Amino acid sequence: MYKKIILPDTGIEEMKITDILVKEGEEILKEQPIITVESDKTSMEIPSNQKGIIKKILVSIGNKIYKGDIILEILNNEKNNSIKNSKKILEQDQIKLKELLIPNIGSQKMKVSSILVEENHIIKKNQSLIIINNISNIFEIASLYEGIVKKINVKINDSVYTNSIFMYISSTKQKDYKINTFIKNNNFKKNNILNINNNIHASPIIRKMARKLNINLENIKASGLKNRITKEDLLKYNKNNLQNNNFKNFSSIYKKFGSCEKIILNNIQKISSKNLSNNWKNIPHVTQHIETDITELEKFRVKKNNEFYKKQKNIKLTLLSFLIKICAHALQKYPNFNASLSDSNENLIIKKYFNIGIAINTKKGLFVPVIFDVLNKNIHNLSEILHNLVNKAKNNKLHPLDMQGGCFTISNLGQFKGSFFTPIINAPEVAILGISQANIKPIWENNKFIPKLMLPLSLSYDHRVINGVEAINFLNYICTLISDIRNILI
Repeated sequence: MYKKIILPDTGIEEMKITDILVKEGEEILKEQPIITVESDKTSMEIPSNQKGIIKKILVSIGNKIYKGDIILEILNNEKNNSIKNSKKILEQDQIKLKELLIPNIGSQKMKVSSILVEENHIIKKNQSLIIINNISNIFEIASLYEGIVKKINVKINDSVYTNSIFMYISSTKQKDYKINTFIKNNNFKKNNILNINNNIHASPIIRKMARKLNINLENIKASGLKNRITKEDLLKYNKNNLQNNNFKNFSSIYKKFGSCEKIILNNIQKISSKNLSNNWKNIPHVTQHIETDITELEKFRVKKNNEFYKKQKNIKLTLLSFLIKICAHALQKYPNFNASLSDSNENLIIKKYFNIGIAINTKKGLFVPVIFDVLNKNIHNLSEILHNLVNKAKNNKLHPLDMQGGCFTISNLGQFKGSFFTPIINAPEVAILGISQANIKPIWENNKFIPKLMLPLSLSYDHRVINGVEAINFLNYICTLISDIRNILI
């Protein structure tokens, strides 16, 4: 029995397919990832909700996909729940299909300009199926079989060669021809530009735009009804063409000094770059720095971890989990930091909940998953949640809902050498805390220098909402809580 696998509710209206992880005819298991999708905030793998043999994949890389869209169809025999029997059935179906090949067109490459049939259509012997062309010829390719079109293996503007498989049909005829297609019509192009344009579905306005922009319509992939070229198709092609030309001109500046390499940013990197740039331009950032003594806090953390280890408890408290808890208490005391400006910038929305985002760097880009209701969680809970979120981010398992609802963000660079930095505010939040690597420094205390473990903190804030006095008070309150963790109980 054929079943459809659809995109579940991801919490995001529109996502983009960046990878297809399975193939037609492949046996898949329940919960096995089948595609990878991206949005402006996350990248995630979508698993199958049942096992079976893939009959047909209905999506392509680059497609936009929405909740409820069909991803693929699988063959799942519910009567005996046997994947092997299902596979045999699928193989038998495939044996009956006949491959239709491009006949001998020489060594030349040609493009598919028109597809004259659709899947599941009944075709007759000698019926034209596709039209292919190059600079000098237009060929109509017809079938020697009659039957039903099961799969069209090409798209408009695809390149084909002699013996390229362009279609699969289910034929009622038993006779097997060595050559199963032929060139029905060969129209020589006397006027190349005129005939190509006549063979392309585009309105006079689109053709006029193409002439002004000096664009050959044959190079454009149509997306309109019945393969018509739309204005959007034209503008998209022109934009991509300009970008490619700009890169060639831009790279030529550097190539004269040596070799260069072009690296294409993934979707997450592109969107993160755009968001960070907009946040930096639209929010008046101010950053204040401070160093805080974490000597006693670190001793307490190490002591507790040793106790957990002796009791064989799989618990490891991190410094970041303490700081998450401390920041939630600071947000409670200074509510302007737990706020967002309205779209009109005329009202301040104070949030009564305390959710903190953690910036995590991965190979795909920067993600900011959120820990919810921090005030009502203990340090142990926060450590476990943080560990799970980091693993999900590194393994591309974050759900879009993991990335929403943040009030305040922490960016932790403590594992790298360095002191202070300026973190960029994660709008619509109004502040972000940067953590750098702690170092032992001599601190003058009681008429002598004492070695202390000092942690650099950097607070960036939106100056439209928060003034300098509030910011330094906020930082000093964090330092007070760090100096003696018992202060959060008061």
